[in-house]
Amino acid sequence: MILLNKFHTKIIVFKWFNLETLFSKELITLSEKERKIFFSLSKKRKKEFLGVRYALRYIGIMNLFYNEKRKPFLFPQKKYISLSHSFEKIAIAISSYHIGIDIEKFRKNKIIKVKEKFIREDESLFIHPNQEEEYLHIIWGIKESLYKLEGGLSSSFLDHYKVSPFCINKDFCISCWILKKSYSKRFSAFYRKIDEHYLVYIIDK
Repeated sequence: MILLNKFHTKIIVFKWFNLETLFSKELITLSEKERKIFFSLSKKRKKEFLGVRYALRYIGIMNLFYNEKRKPFLFPQKKYISLSHSFEKIAIAISSYHIGIDIEKFRKNKIIKVKEKFIREDESLFIHPNQEEEYLHIIWGIKESLYKLEGGLSSSFLDHYKVSPFCINKDFCISCWILKKSYSKRFSAFYRKIDEHYLVYIIDK
């Protein structure tokens, strides 16, 4: 499913069906380095690892490169890429600009348990109690996308990222911020719901 193909940016979401068949075929094409990584992972991580690589190769991307911040990019195309996966869905964003993407399956209990790790006091003020879980998933997706866009290695979701007030189903473009001691910068985040998943992306144009 291609969700966006403009502004020098393409966003694609894959949904897996015959997982075991695809994974067994994909394992054959792994490089020696990738195989070492693969066999060190848990069963869940193995599926995610193979799923992402299958999706990349399906759209013609054979190799990823990483900068000093562990941020992936494509060469020689000189394009940026961001990846996310959650259960049966995989999201890939490719752009001429810095970009961050996140896809998360709606899981009420889990998001409630971890909200204190990423929700600031000023953000909690605009979260409607009747839609708390939806707000939490979108805010998490925004901060995860900012993290990937920035290429941060130790950024705090509480201290370094901030989401401005918004209303679900009314505001599909949400203002958000990277806040650091040396600088602050505003971005626009976009989100949509796909089946039981929330997709968020941010392009630094």
